[in-house]
Amino acid sequence: MAIARRPNRHNPEAPRLTFIAEVEHCLKCNQPLRSEGSTAHSAKTVQTLNGEFYVVAYSRVCGTLECACYGHHYHASGHLKVSLPYSTYGLDVVAYVGTRRERHHKQFIEIEDELNEQGVEINDKSVGRLYRQFLVLMSGTWPKREARLREAAREYGGLILLTDGLAPEGDGPQLYVMWEALSGTPLSGVLLDRADAPHVTGWMRQCDELLGGLPVRATMCDGQDALLTGLETVWPKAKHGLCQSHYLGNLAKPVEEDDRTLRQGLQTHLSKLESVPQLTPGEVAERVEPFVTTSEGASTGVNSTQECSRALRSPKKSSTRASPTCFPPRSSPLSTRNR
Repeated sequence: MAIARRPNRHNPEAPRLTFIAEVEHCLKCNQPLRSEGSTAHSAKTVQTLNGEFYVVAYSRVCGTLECACYGHHYHASGHLKVSLPYSTYGLDVVAYVGTRRERHHKQFIEIEDELNEQGVEINDKSVGRLYRQFLVLMSGTWPKREARLREAAREYGGLILLTDGLAPEGDGPQLYVMWEALSGTPLSGVLLDRADAPHVTGWMRQCDELLGGLPVRATMCDGQDALLTGLETVWPKAKHGLCQSHYLGNLAKPVEEDDRTLRQGLQTHLSKLESVPQLTPGEVAERVEPFVTTSEGASTGVNSTQECSRALRSPKKSSTRASPTCFPPRSSPLSTRNR
């Protein structure tokens, strides 16, 4: 597979996207995998059409001593939806290059100018490499694909397929991509003008032919109806589920909406409150005077109004306990009852 060269790109202010291995139990012993001792098997800054992101992927490790896979790392695969291996350009950039070249017959230098206007730093040579990568992905002719898929099926007893779709031009054609999760192997891609169930299912049948009869244990997608229909039709015996990032995103969506509504309501109510007034000592004395009794002021022998003014002017010296000369004493119901 033609891989675009990976420039040394680093942006410390880029938002961080973290992915953890989707497999939670060892496929050999079925025991929970550990996250202790695992390291990031992929960490890079990726340019997408939505800005730069620092993408990190962590694995999980089998910690069962009796298991044949003890110490084996199960890698995350969700980061492959952001960018392909060894590439610092997002998958949406690859889709954009392929769409503009295939459907609009744009030259590489024209696509370069369009991407630069959208904030993606790229030159015409990199556009050409991404286009070749797009063609290889669409044809599914990566030389190492078959060997890696066979090795994954032999080691784990089957494959786990992930699929996702994206539309780089909004309402234009959608690029659907499928890859194998356990080995991180890109399988196939297709550019569909009609992203309905019949067309998606037809493409998945072609993907099944590329597998060469290898067993599929499970599939994952973002929950789109066309994808779910195709996966259940082509691989009916496999377990079908949602990928972790989309599942958590769907769970958090109503909470985020309620939180946004609550925040807007608080801001509206707080904006109606009056600001804290800047009072002179005379105004402070005028406001405090109704709360001071004559007997209390005479018993203390101190001008209570002046004392409260000094307390308000010197907040560092104020105590958490209210001064009896400024405020009337509060009698608890218990002390009244004991009387």
